[in-house]
Amino acid sequence: ILARCRNHNLWILDQHACDEIFNFERLCKTTVLHEQKLISPLPLDLSSIEQHTIMENIDVFEQNGFRFSYDKRKPLRHRLALTALPHSGSGGKGQKAVQFGIEDVGALCSLLVADESSSSGYEGGGVGYGTGADGSGMHDNNAVRRYAGNMNLNSGFGSGTAGVGGSTRSSIVRLPKAIAMFASRACRSSIMIGTALSQKKMEEVVQKMHNVDEPWNCPHGRPTMRHVKGLLDCFFEDSCIASQHINGPSLAVMSQHFENE
Repeated sequence: ILARCRNHNLWILDQHACDEIFNFERLCKTTVLHEQKLISPLPLDLSSIEQHTIMENIDVFEQNGFRFSYDKRKPLRHRLALTALPHSGSGGKGQKAVQFGIEDVGALCSLLVADESSSSGYEGGGVGYGTGADGSGMHDNNAVRRYAGNMNLNSGFGSGTAGVGGSTRSSIVRLPKAIAMFASRACRSSIMIGTALSQKKMEEVVQKMHNVDEPWNCPHGRPTMRHVKGLLDCFFEDSCIASQHINGPSLAVMSQHFENE
């Protein structure tokens, strides 16, 4: 898509990447992960930092579908037990269901705590940080993982700050595995490369980017738009040519040769 902004700059937009980042942020902000209640509480072996993080941010864990029971009679690191885990169905259209487990408790802890002594630090990769829609795969080349860290820790996807278009970021800190799932689903449901778009649809894609918090790349790292050139110089040159044309003679003398009869 070629578009001109109000400052007379020409931009080229990737229709798939633009639609994908919009759908991705919408899923992050609106998707509610269902809870799957466990038959019996699942004991947790946590570090003191992780246990403190969970107690201080219990609302964040509940927003992500976790539920805990607390028994103060047990040893310090074993007082919390899982009573429910987040669960996401396939979502239809051949999408893969995502399973969450104990390792995701540690992953969410590492997003919420700045102390590197956490036993399952975010920078260490670990289970649930992969490229796949279910969090599997090699974590070393995971653009989604980098986006999750950026969004949750630096860009403030839980900070309530205003986005590029004046929108407010989601207050939910998301699991890396959930981020990977949302990215995969957003990609599959977005406009495909090579799909012919009407003028109205192209305008819709461009206008949606106004309310995207992180508009420059899709969650997998693909650029959404690039600046082509400023058009003011072109407009100035065109106006000079038009001015010369107007100020010059408007009629040209044409010679005609008539044959004598």
